[in-house]
Amino acid sequence: MKIISSNYKNMQNQDPITITMGNFDGLHLGHQQLIERVLSYRDTKHAVLTFDPHPSSVLRKQPFRTLTQKIDKIELFSRYPLDYAFIVEFNTEFSELSVQDFIDFLKSLHVQRLVIGRDARFAYRGEGTIADLKRYFFVDIVDDLLYNHTRVSTTYIKDFLSIGDLGSARKLLNRHYHIRGIIVHGNNIGHKLGFPTANIDYDHYFLPKSGVYYVRVLVEGLWYHGMANIGNNPTLNYSFENRLEVHILDFNQDIYGKKVELVFMHYIRQEYKFKSKKELIDQLNKDESVVRKLII
Repeated sequence: MKIISSNYKNMQNQDPITITMGNFDGLHLGHQQLIERVLSYRDTKHAVLTFDPHPSSVLRKQPFRTLTQKIDKIELFSRYPLDYAFIVEFNTEFSELSVQDFIDFLKSLHVQRLVIGRDARFAYRGEGTIADLKRYFFVDIVDDLLYNHTRVSTTYIKDFLSIGDLGSARKLLNRHYHIRGIIVHGNNIGHKLGFPTANIDYDHYFLPKSGVYYVRVLVEGLWYHGMANIGNNPTLNYSFENRLEVHILDFNQDIYGKKVELVFMHYIRQEYKFKSKKELIDQLNKDESVVRKLII
């Protein structure tokens, strides 16, 4: 798969392509259905077109929490036999393209066929419609994918993650939810409790419900089991902003500044404010026992 990541003005392609386009945040089952439809056509090359950063972060002029970031999308796209992944630098100029200018951009990529969902919109303020696309391209419209009578969407998955329902989120993503980040210095409270934790800069990832989780942790190419906490640390060293920290089981290495990946396996419990440090330590021991029983 050839990755073409740049400003839309610099994108070039000479091969006739069948393409699907969208934010693809999460690359969930609905998105996967679009890609599989693209691959069903044999008369052209196969491509996806997406945007980075997420359009909402540009249009709202503030950070937007996503299920996947650019590195995740590339990795997930690469699981398919696609020929191209076009990643457009989303900025104000691109957001203000007229319907015709956006269509001209697609024509410049030699798009022959578009595979899209029924609610697809494009160009400035979403003024472009499927009818506009049909004037220039063959358009294959894919029906919505439903789960519990609700359309599968990134928002729907976030709703499940917000209540700690990892199972439903996993079904709709077709994989466990994960977050990538960099280990940053904390205040060593966990170490003093006998549960040293690695604090993770999770950038703009969407955080699941606050609480304790069994996670798998990828550090420098090796997988470990861990116990993660999301929340404000209400018992000791309260934080106004949610933190993500992980205690890696049977692990004793200096990993400050290292990149890690957390895969959320099970939600254990909600976050509590304990009356004493001893109560907190007792609960952490119970949590570790639960996690070790979950390890297969």
